[in-house]
Amino acid sequence: MKSATDRVTRMLPLTGVVFAVLAMAGNLTIGDFPDTDTPLTKLTSYYADHHTQVGRGGLLLGYSVVFFVLFGVALWARARRAAPPVIAGTILVGTAMVAVTGLTSANTYYTLGQIGAKPETTPAALQSWHITGSVGGPGADSIVLLLALAAAGILARTLPRWLAWSALVLAVMHFTPLGFLAFLLFYVWTVAAGIALTIRPSSTPETEPMSYVQPPAVFAD
Repeated sequence: MKSATDRVTRMLPLTGVVFAVLAMAGNLTIGDFPDTDTPLTKLTSYYADHHTQVGRGGLLLGYSVVFFVLFGVALWARARRAAPPVIAGTILVGTAMVAVTGLTSANTYYTLGQIGAKPETTPAALQSWHITGSVGGPGADSIVLLLALAAAGILARTLPRWLAWSALVLAVMHFTPLGFLAFLLFYVWTVAAGIALTIRPSSTPETEPMSYVQPPAVFAD
């Protein structure tokens, strides 16, 4: 009979699904965000009308980061059993990088929601926070994590090959004009990985079964 710890460990990759759902919900809640070059008059008018939804979206993004960290731990736990320590360690480093960027972005949106409609907030301060929010968010910082996951799957075979190769494709896409598409597909990847790793929890590399040939019997005279 499996212990409660074993069941929790097996279900831990599903935190990747929760992360993606909360992150997408946060971005959709924030909605159409103004550009960095939006005039101050339009910017103050925007936050007067939308500060509540921006702050609520930031809160959802903050919650999503918590589940992303748990997802990263699940990936590390799977990789450390067979992958070289440097690969498993890089997965933790990549997870931390994405988490820090995500928390910074979430805090910016949440702060904008709190100060956006306050009369004591100067237009210059509002614009400064807005520019930070416009350029923030997980993106190229996920390259380290994606490359580590690709190495874990392709070299150490601790992940299904299709997950490893798709992680490598997403990492490469960040160096192309399709970088924003890679940012969106990263959510899809975490959902697929969370479900796949829960269904198939074993991290034992796939190997060809060894053939066994029985040695000939030796009879003494």
